[in-house]
Amino acid sequence: MQTSGQALDKVAKGHHYSVETIQISLEQVIKCGSSLRGVEKTFELYADFCNQGTPSFSSIRKWLGRIGLYELNREKEYRSDWIFIVDLTVELGAEKALVILGVPQQLLESEIFPLKRGLGHQDIELLALEIMYSTKGEYISQKLSELTSKVGRPLQIIADRGSDIQKGIKLYQENYPEVIYTYDVTHAMALLLKHELVADEKYQSFIEQCTRCRQQLQQTELSFLSPPSQRSQCRYFNIERLINWAIKLLDSPIDIQGRTATKY
Repeated sequence: MQTSGQALDKVAKGHHYSVETIQISLEQVIKCGSSLRGVEKTFELYADFCNQGTPSFSSIRKWLGRIGLYELNREKEYRSDWIFIVDLTVELGAEKALVILGVPQQLLESEIFPLKRGLGHQDIELLALEIMYSTKGEYISQKLSELTSKVGRPLQIIADRGSDIQKGIKLYQENYPEVIYTYDVTHAMALLLKHELVADEKYQSFIEQCTRCRQQLQQTELSFLSPPSQRSQCRYFNIERLINWAIKLLDSPIDIQGRTATKY
């Protein structure tokens, strides 16, 4: 009988590398957040200490894609307490991706709410991913109905109020009126902040100075003090990062004359 260690040394079927090498590669990307090329360099660094071989970044990308494809296509649990989280990605060419995530209400009540924490990637499941050339409400409603037949009717759908998504969910509710449609609080708060700040001269001046500061500090010894980059879209989603940076910078002792700074 083979031990688990011996099993890991086996070459994966249809592959050049062992199961252990593939596992280590994927765990570095998924659990450690390493880049594909970074994982390749890690194997090169320890090549003299282990006999794992050095997979290229392209091989690791293929393994990761296959894991993702399996996760997308595997049969999901059929249950009556799903909460769907629905969104459309930014348009790329003529296509958008409809993404539907799911979290069971039982998980929220047993693990999320008692710990008073937010949802993490490990808490949700990817229930559907559809590449769409048209995002009309009728098509979104159809995809929601198809998913319902596979995994069960949701208790609640959380989404923004984009015209296509909103229409699709309302059409879906005609067949499932008991399903609750909840406006995504993140989008709601971002719109409220935008309404308050878009015409605020002090805030807009602050943003302009942050941009100027970032440009002046780039490629200097004080670059670590640069403000967080602001995305052109969804800039009101992460205002706290910029505000926290400004507060920490004001509390940090900086000696410009001596060309030194205390990193916070």
